[in-house]
Amino acid sequence: MINRNYLPYKSAREYADRGMAKWMGFFISEHTTAINTQGDTIDFSNNMDEDEKRLLLNQLYFFKGLSYLYTSTQREPYLGKVVDCTNDIIYFSTKQNILQISISDILKVSLAEELDYEQT
Repeated sequence: MINRNYLPYKSAREYADRGMAKWMGFFISEHTTAINTQGDTIDFSNNMDEDEKRLLLNQLYFFKGLSYLYTSTQREPYLGKVVDCTNDIIYFSTKQNILQISISDILKVSLAEELDYEQT
């Protein structure tokens, strides 16, 4: 513990460091947090309306993008591609089968890498 008796304010004398280490100008805890966050994420929160969901899913379909699909019906995400879109339903192809998913059940879409698909 560092002796801070020379400081004029009681709050400054009693300050206890929470243990964050600083390295090269970065707090290490902030750096590891930034590394662990996924950058390529599309978040379907309650604020996003159905038309915005349809637009983003159509873009995934058009560009044949590989993605993680989080739904309200399953805890684990599906990994695959959007193979067809209608107004209310998408068809999502995984390695095992093709799923019919209602757009209203979709919570979140996250872009995936080809390596993720090959490892499963």
